[in-house]
Amino acid sequence: MINILHLTHTDIISDSRILKEMQCLSKSNKDYKLFGIGIDRNEDRKSTMIQNLEIYSLNLKTRKWVILPNSIKHIFTLIEFYIKLIYIAIKIKPDVVHSHDILALPAGFIIKLLNKSRLIYDAHELESEKNGISILTSKIIFISEKILWKYIDKLIVVGPSIAAWYEKKIGNKNIEIIMNAPFIEKDHNIKEKKYLRHLFKIPITSKTFIYIGAFLKGRGIEQLIEVFKDEKVKSHIVFLGYGELKNIMLEESVQCQKIHIHDAVPHEKIISIAKSADVGLCFIQNISLSDYYCLPNKLFEYAFSGISVLASNFPDIVSVVEKYNLGRCCSVDYDSIYSKIKEFEMLDKLPEIDSELLYDLSWQAQEEKLLILYSELINDKMENSFA
Repeated sequence: MINILHLTHTDIISDSRILKEMQCLSKSNKDYKLFGIGIDRNEDRKSTMIQNLEIYSLNLKTRKWVILPNSIKHIFTLIEFYIKLIYIAIKIKPDVVHSHDILALPAGFIIKLLNKSRLIYDAHELESEKNGISILTSKIIFISEKILWKYIDKLIVVGPSIAAWYEKKIGNKNIEIIMNAPFIEKDHNIKEKKYLRHLFKIPITSKTFIYIGAFLKGRGIEQLIEVFKDEKVKSHIVFLGYGELKNIMLEESVQCQKIHIHDAVPHEKIISIAKSADVGLCFIQNISLSDYYCLPNKLFEYAFSGISVLASNFPDIVSVVEKYNLGRCCSVDYDSIYSKIKEFEMLDKLPEIDSELLYDLSWQAQEEKLLILYSELINDKMENSFA
């Protein structure tokens, strides 16, 4: 039996990427035993079995130490996290440790030394260049990655620009790009192609644009609202999701009949709803290098919905949009967005995206790469153990 342990500072039960990776491995080989250790966000779970996945959810008591300053509390929480995680990991005796993001990497390194495991570092974004972290935190993350670099057996990243950045800044490494892609599903339970038009009474003469995701700053929402408020724009926009900007957006929707707010829906319904729009909006603002190098999941969801895309003109996004002829890219500012919206309005018929040609962007294609990576890693471990 090959024991595989996934480590993360998130709640695995609600982390779709980690669950998809673990489920893929569990189904692929009956000799793979999958374990996961994360943090309990609901304060009521200790361990859970999900489709042959044994998941431990750590209840970190130090998070409740409100009397301490946040910086000090964070240090104690991190120490508690590592102690509890390593304690469970020692009993599992993993052959492969799969550390998701930087906070789980030092623990993965310790477990590798204790158990002679193989170590995978799965960077879900450009860790040291994320939005919202201080210069000091950025330097600590980068130094940590650099120190542990030689102990990492395989590196997983979500896009080619991030892979190139790591090789340039730290050094060569066996890197695999596994994108945040959706499954290709032939039946999305579509009730009707005109769902959004009927729900919001959008005229047949107007094109329907849809934004799916979090209602947060840095996503171009404010710019989109201003564009669609312009009387020269005849199209309608539907925002589907939730977030801190929702109340402001609701007020705008009352003032402008072309702006509509749709409540968040379960993930499995997203593609079927997107199919009833004409163009999907995938905007990220250039707030950090990690944002600039991103390949958002929504880009792929729009593509598999069969609708055109209007997205940020960032290198990896532009590469995918142009390679698969998905739509247009532009800067996230009023003039650029307005210009592209008007371009779409002038088209009598929007091109249909053939999802059958998008296999390389599917989760099925990402699974194939993940399985090869694990096969190589485990074979290498076995060969060295018999040497």
